[in-house]
Amino acid sequence: MWRFLILLAGPVFLVWGSYALTVGRSVAQTVNAAHDVLNASADFDVRDLRSRVEDGLAALPKFNDRADRQRKLAMACDSRAAELTKHLDASFQIIARPPYVLASDDEESSLDRHYRDTIQPTARALSLMLFDHEPDEPITILLFASERSYQDTARRLDRRSTASYHGYYIRPDRRLMINASTGEGTLSHELTHSLAHFDFPNMPEWFDEGLGSLYEESSFSKDGLRLLGQSNWRLNHLLHAMHHRKLGSLEALLASRSIRSEQQATDYAHARYLCLYLQERELLPLFYRKFRANAAFDPSGVQTLREVFNAPSIDAIDRDFRNWVVDVYERTRKVARK
Repeated sequence: MWRFLILLAGPVFLVWGSYALTVGRSVAQTVNAAHDVLNASADFDVRDLRSRVEDGLAALPKFNDRADRQRKLAMACDSRAAELTKHLDASFQIIARPPYVLASDDEESSLDRHYRDTIQPTARALSLMLFDHEPDEPITILLFASERSYQDTARRLDRRSTASYHGYYIRPDRRLMINASTGEGTLSHELTHSLAHFDFPNMPEWFDEGLGSLYEESSFSKDGLRLLGQSNWRLNHLLHAMHHRKLGSLEALLASRSIRSEQQATDYAHARYLCLYLQERELLPLFYRKFRANAAFDPSGVQTLREVFNAPSIDAIDRDFRNWVVDVYERTRKVARK
């Protein structure tokens, strides 16, 4: 019996004892090594350590992807500027400000002013608020000093009649055509399109036009970090449709594949004021980023809109939106009376 127990338990004790000795030795070695490091560190020369900081940084791998992208973009802009000279007459000033190539038949100082006062701050504010992807191709902006030069060039380059609008954006060419004599609003509108397409390429037209038209009438926050849309002339189109019970539902607007040509003025106003409504509820950046992330399975944005409002249905949002539009109208009237 005792022999049987010894034969059974003996190997177990031998294994356990070996393990305990091994672990104990490992722990002791680790502790001793730590003491060695601490003791050795007391002998470091501070001046030698400081010199090794630079050596260590120099030995780190260099990540020049961003610099390479910027260099390639600058080269592409120079190439685009050279190409423009073949299509514009000698009266045009052409300058490259990556990612932009700017051209105008006005003085170069005017071109610099558009870049400094509108293009650069608008792009900066939109990147801080909404857009996470920078342009990696040139954006060409043609600014015309007069209605005549704008129409003549649009007809010659794009075979377009521009009598009913002050600017447009050619997406395949990433080119803006702007009648600068009408102010900065059209430039901000079309610039928003060009920047948005790098960040949200599959953005539906209702949101694309709503966002662009939101910033055609806008102002910067005091710190210059945000661009805030203001109420504008499109409110009249929205009120007219509401008054005559011809304003479609929000769900119908979002589900439409494109802005309806026969209802263009109303649809633009509807989309713009939905974006302004989101802005006033401090939900526009949240909706934008969620919609961009959800676009593959929510291409219209209906589901995302319900999610950001935590609403039981889009009809509930629509009802609140329409009441808010009336509030905007009342606020506008009060301001006009002052």
